[in-house]
Amino acid sequence: MHIIVGGCGRVGADLAERLSDEGHDVVVIDASDEAFRRIGTTFNGEALVGDITDKEVLSRAGVERADALAAVTPSDNANLMAVQIAKELFDVPNTVARLFNPQREPSYRKMGIRYVPETSMIVSAIRNDLEPESFPVHLSRAEDDVSLVEVLIGDHGRGVSVAEVERDGDARVAKLQRGVRMQIPRLDDRFREGDLVVCAVRRSGERRLRHLLLGRD
Repeated sequence: MHIIVGGCGRVGADLAERLSDEGHDVVVIDASDEAFRRIGTTFNGEALVGDITDKEVLSRAGVERADALAAVTPSDNANLMAVQIAKELFDVPNTVARLFNPQREPSYRKMGIRYVPETSMIVSAIRNDLEPESFPVHLSRAEDDVSLVEVLIGDHGRGVSVAEVERDGDARVAKLQRGVRMQIPRLDDRFREGDLVVCAVRRSGERRLRHLLLGRD
């Protein structure tokens, strides 16, 4: 995949490194060339100085052929604009914006912007949204039948209840994070787009959980 990461702060640098280590073609953009010092020596992608809301800069980063773009600067406005440009002008199929201000979540949802709230698991959540073949494992050991996984709820999982997830006994919802608020959900709680959910799931239930929450087998 050709992936553009807009912003090379702590989150952007970590995300770019992970994606590069997984073999993706990564271009990371930042307004300051000093920011690229955060990237480790294993990164084999491209670093580009520029404004992520500038169409010419995005073109130099290969946005026309990009499979995904993550806008993770410290500015909600810049992240939103970069995602809109990528989606509406260049038809980038997978985009996600980092969101600091939880009060803006309703506006993002109305505009159909996929976003990840500022959380301790933001890098894993963004990576999952860019490359959604699976959900990232939060904790797993080879000898165990149960893993803890984190799922970023998108359009497909919106409206699914905790009871539906736990129906067959192969999965339990351990935590629901909505914006900055974390809770242990009730069975009748339904997920919203942008929720970050941590589930304990047996190996036998992973396929069903992917299908239920992500729409994939």
